[in-house]
Amino acid sequence: MNNPLIAVLKAVAANALQATAIATALMLITIPGIALATTQCVLPVADGGDIPPSPPSVTGKIVEIHDHQLTVEIRKGVVHRTIVNDGTGLWTVYGGGIEETDLKVGQHVLIWLQDCRHAEKTPQVAAVVQVCSLAAEVCAER
Repeated sequence: MNNPLIAVLKAVAANALQATAIATALMLITIPGIALATTQCVLPVADGGDIPPSPPSVTGKIVEIHDHQLTVEIRKGVVHRTIVNDGTGLWTVYGGGIEETDLKVGQHVLIWLQDCRHAEKTPQVAAVVQVCSLAAEVCAER
């Protein structure tokens, strides 16, 4: 698999300063809006972005929170366990950042998993958690 980007990066790597600048630019561009190519997901960004995000991996209502793990009821009697860590983006659907301590039982959430192609596996680490409201309100239709 010949990737032109890799070939360009190898050629530029001879100059450490240029390589560092390119790597930094790539991280700043891709991390907030686009998940790694291996996952084929587009993550939302806090205040919107030019690229529409992929549909969330998990949607539902938080029914339990324990040790950085959310249990989300995705439909009656069916739950998904999701891990929230330091790398998880946390904000409201309106873009305002929140803290993990703002997550409460009863809140409706949209979750994008780090491994978005295998949402059936549980628990998984969340890449992004969006709450519909800090109160227990249902998300508006998208």
